[in-house]
Amino acid sequence: MKVKKYTILALGTVAFASAAMFSSCVKENPDSPGMEFMPDMYRGVGPEANLEFINDAMKDSMTNLLPPDGTVARGWTPFPYENNAMGDSLASAFWKVPASMRNDSVEMEGKFYYDRFCVYCHGDAGDGQGKLVTSEKYPNQPPSYLDLNKKGTLTDGHVYHVITYGKGVMGSHAAQLSPEERWKVVLYVERLGRGNISMAEYQKKMTETVATDSTKATAPVQPK
Repeated sequence: MKVKKYTILALGTVAFASAAMFSSCVKENPDSPGMEFMPDMYRGVGPEANLEFINDAMKDSMTNLLPPDGTVARGWTPFPYENNAMGDSLASAFWKVPASMRNDSVEMEGKFYYDRFCVYCHGDAGDGQGKLVTSEKYPNQPPSYLDLNKKGTLTDGHVYHVITYGKGVMGSHAAQLSPEERWKVVLYVERLGRGNISMAEYQKKMTETVATDSTKATAPVQPK
C-alpha cells in the first residue's frame, strides 16, 4: 500500500513538472504550441513572406521580397531596344518574329488578343476606324495598317516596339501581353496590313506572281 502511494506521488510530481514546463513555453510566446515532436516536419526552415523582419525591410513597398538585381523571370524574353526613335529603328531592322510562330494558326491566336486590346481604336480591318475613333472618344486618328504595309514600315520589330512601349497617346501593353502574346498580335496586325490575307495565302499569291513574271521575262519576243 505504501509503495502504491509513492508511485502515485511520483507520477503526480512528473505531471506537475511537465505542466509547468509546457505552461512556461506558452507564457513566453502565446502562439507557441509548447513541446514539439519532430518540429522540422511542420515548420519551414525558410523565412515566410510576411515575417516581421521582411515587412520592416520592405515597409515602403506593397510587395514582398524583390528578385535579385539582374535576374530574369523564367520564360521571359528581354527586349534590348530602348524607348526612343533609335530603339524603334533598331527593332525594325533586327527584331523578328520567331520562324516557328509564322503560320496561320498563330496569326488567328493573335486575333484573340487584338480583339481585346487593339480593335477599339485600330478597327476590325486595321484601318484606324475603331469604335472609340468613330465615336470621337479617341483624340487621334490611328494609322492604317494597309498604308503602313504599302510604305514598308509595318515591320515585326516596329509593331513589337509600339506594343511594348506605346506611341503617342497609345499606352504600353507590356503589362497585359507577354512577349509571346505580343508576337501573336504582331502577326495578326501584319495580316490586316495585307488586307486580312493569311500568310499561307499571301505566300501562294507571291509565288504565283514571281512565276508569272519569270515566264514573261523568258518568253521569246514575237516578231512584228
